[in-house]
Amino acid sequence: MRSLFTIGCLLFVVSAMGQRNSVRDQIDRERNEGATSFFDEKMLQKARSFIRRDSTYHVGYMLEGGFLFFRANDELGFRKAIVPLVKALNRIEKDFDRQLRTRTNNYAVYSANYRYHFDYGLITYFLNRCYQNVEMQEEAMEVARHVRDRNLQVETSLDAYNTMAWMFHRNRMYTSKRFPFLKNSVKENVAAANKCLDSAILKIRKDFAVNNGLYDPNFLNRQYLSTYHYKAMIHDYLLDIDSANLYYDLLIQNGAYSSNNYAEFKLAMGEFEEAELFFQEAEDREQSPEKTTKEYYYMRGTLALYHGEPARADSLLTDVLVKQGSTPGYGWHNIGLARAKHYSGLTAESQDRTNKAARFQELHIGTTWGQEQYNLAVASLNYVNQLQFKKEYWFEHQEWYFWLNPVNWYRWVKYTLEIRHHKMVLASLVAANPEREQVIYSVFSPENLITFDEVWAVIDGFGNEYFIDVYEKLLRTDKRPRLKKYFRYFLGKLYLAEGKEKEAIEWFNQVLRDPDREDPYQTLLLARTYEALAEATGGSEGERYVRQMYFLYPQLVPFSEHTMSFSVKITGDEGVAGEVLADLEDCRLRLNGNPGAPSVSLAFARKGSAISIDYRVETDMRVLQSGTLLVEEEESPNAGRLLAYRLFGIHKTTIGEKLPATRPESEKPGETASSPPTQAI
Repeated sequence: MRSLFTIGCLLFVVSAMGQRNSVRDQIDRERNEGATSFFDEKMLQKARSFIRRDSTYHVGYMLEGGFLFFRANDELGFRKAIVPLVKALNRIEKDFDRQLRTRTNNYAVYSANYRYHFDYGLITYFLNRCYQNVEMQEEAMEVARHVRDRNLQVETSLDAYNTMAWMFHRNRMYTSKRFPFLKNSVKENVAAANKCLDSAILKIRKDFAVNNGLYDPNFLNRQYLSTYHYKAMIHDYLLDIDSANLYYDLLIQNGAYSSNNYAEFKLAMGEFEEAELFFQEAEDREQSPEKTTKEYYYMRGTLALYHGEPARADSLLTDVLVKQGSTPGYGWHNIGLARAKHYSGLTAESQDRTNKAARFQELHIGTTWGQEQYNLAVASLNYVNQLQFKKEYWFEHQEWYFWLNPVNWYRWVKYTLEIRHHKMVLASLVAANPEREQVIYSVFSPENLITFDEVWAVIDGFGNEYFIDVYEKLLRTDKRPRLKKYFRYFLGKLYLAEGKEKEAIEWFNQVLRDPDREDPYQTLLLARTYEALAEATGGSEGERYVRQMYFLYPQLVPFSEHTMSFSVKITGDEGVAGEVLADLEDCRLRLNGNPGAPSVSLAFARKGSAISIDYRVETDMRVLQSGTLLVEEEESPNAGRLLAYRLFGIHKTTIGEKLPATRPESEKPGETASSPPTQAI
């Protein structure tokens, strides 16, 4: 009886397995019929149908997880995708582990097993990326280890060692206290990343014998290029210029380079024109269906500011935000737009965008840009905007009785406290940053996401002698000749802060003598240099430097410590002109027509209850500013101040820190007005 029972059980198991295999064979036939795109709604229906028919088979969970992966816009979306992907991983490893571990040069055997290798690559890629995107880095590393331990002869979708290297590099600022797989310093984490890449190269060499004959040798050799991509990235970060150039040259020769990464390398070299070309190429070549952080938009905005074109940066990033909405990258693009508004002289609008970025929970997808860099960029803009609010108020109120007004005392205290607070926040973030010397103090780095102006704001007032040593050393040792002028500018600023005007002037003059001074991407640097020279010299020579600053970057002048002179000609309604000019003369500018001062033509008229002012600023037959300012009745008391800003190319519509009415934050998808910041900053 016992033997009959055993035979019956065996027959039942064999029958069940046969039925299961029959169902799986049918699923395998159907998976490639009809909807084959992870973006097709029918894919989800198909996936769930497969799960109902055989909940022990990995295919249905893999298709569901892939569909949810590409649909995800936020942390919740990626966490939903993780659930079926974990099930898919567990089931494929349980049922087909032997096939996954099989290494063979026999075509028939390899061909029979390849579909499991392919599915395994998809599952592990999706799951690893999901874990990374929700900052479950230890779990993501464990997935990479699963792939590594199976020693696939060709890794599809997810390269174990390259992925591990990426994760060490991406999380280099943390230690094992945060994620156990990490080392305990930035240097050690970067070294671990490099070691993983060396292991990747060694694996490709070992795999060659078993793959030779199964694959075209060109395909096998191109496997190295993926590792070279990460090698180039790490040497770029370390500013190992020769090694980075070597790997980028290999990638370019084989058409396998990342336009975005190469652009960031060029930016770190100070080759700004080439950087912009490759950032544009990155945008043109973008074909990834994943919702990754589009670094090139942010960086092109920064380059436009260096070029002296804040309006171009504003237009670019505004368009991106309209098109993309609150998908990953929304926070970064708001930071970029806030910076563009800042350099446009629109401080209130800049701060509004900075606040949006602070409230948004950014997912740093497919990028080494992390939360620490994000927080630093927000804190930096908070600080420079508070400085600009103060300077803006001083520009608008230069009345002789200024200090007799109690409101101005209140404003002085308010701005002083706000500036001090944000400076301390910024300083604390930099002090806690383990790569500040490598990334921030070096001014330009692939991982430095603030402008050189903001780097100066970071170090200003914190140990002039220390930073003089830092930049004199960089001047001697840094291998990037096009960046020497920036180190000289910093040295000039530091000596000026020390009260050593003579030494400062010499450093600034070296900046002006640099062969690259005609490069339009040096516009911001030259304008800042003229601003500093005006401070160091004063008098008529200082006025000449202020004019040079104005000709290059007029939006900066109202927020400097300097006064610009104009020669004014007035036509039109004299009554209106008298009202507006009285207000205009209370701003920090002179209308006395000093020699060399730009000529300003103003034509005043009334249009109903509004005031219309046609303005034109020119010098030597060159028009610098022109347009029509229409001031509505409610803003008429500020007409002179609004006009003053127009003379500097700043198109304000209101005076003060108030903003025009906008659509409520809570009405925008993915954001709520009450949502907390991602981190207190």
